[in-house]
Amino acid sequence: MSVWLTPERFAQACNALPLVSIDLYVTRASAHGQELLLGHRNKHPAQGWWFTPGGRIRKNEPLRAAMRRIAAEEIGMENFGPELAQFIGVWDHFYKDSAFDAHVSTHYVNLAYQLSIGDDELTGLNLPVGCEAQHAQWQWMPLDLAAVKDSVHENVRVVVKAMMSELEKSGFRAQQNLAVKS
Repeated sequence: MSVWLTPERFAQACNALPLVSIDLYVTRASAHGQELLLGHRNKHPAQGWWFTPGGRIRKNEPLRAAMRRIAAEEIGMENFGPELAQFIGVWDHFYKDSAFDAHVSTHYVNLAYQLSIGDDELTGLNLPVGCEAQHAQWQWMPLDLAAVKDSVHENVRVVVKAMMSELEKSGFRAQQNLAVKS
């Protein structure tokens, strides 16, 4: 059974401990190359920035269950299979504020996962929007633009640059393999 803290206890936890979170780097292939799904954040931390969908892991919530819950809550993907996501890496996210207190900083240990989706999965997305949702609106942005655009939060830009580096390496490896076979 997972536990959800009151705003007061959450502020105390943020003040004393790092939190563990998952971000989903949802990508699709388009005429512009790889594109990343970004939401314009309504809530703290990172309010007002373009950011990837994600969320905190709750106490006693196994990683795979947290991934399923976050995919359902953040992007409406009810049939998300964690095995479809590829682990990118771990990053520290530091914020001057927290979800329930503007004067308490937050430190997340963030687990980043890439989920490449096709047309079938696109129709399964139900992206929540509005003032009560985490994000006011959504957009697909080319990876190369997401890596440098000032309105994309720096924590996202760092991961996107790592993703692009891996794509370049794998593309280079694929070219090398083709050259060897020729």
